[in-house]
Amino acid sequence: MEWISFFEKQPYEGQQIFYYGEPIGVWAGRYNYSPNDPVSPHIIHCSETFGVVDRMDAPWWMPRHEGMSKPQKPATDYPKDYPS
Repeated sequence: MEWISFFEKQPYEGQQIFYYGEPIGVWAGRYNYSPNDPVSPHIIHCSETFGVVDRMDAPWWMPRHEGMSKPQKPATDYPKDYPS
């Protein structure tokens, strides 16, 4: 599987994903789109521990399927389309 930039394409609501951010590493979680959230509409709930991040914290994602091993981090920490 290939890593996908959150700024190119978003997971579907409730999708199980792996996500990566340079300061946090690779984690498994569930994506939620919350358009009325005052901070960010793109929220990821971690499945491995308590916590949430948004797409600025974790700009890479990939679909997660049952039995799938945690992937290695992407080749680059930030996608080309990451806002500066």
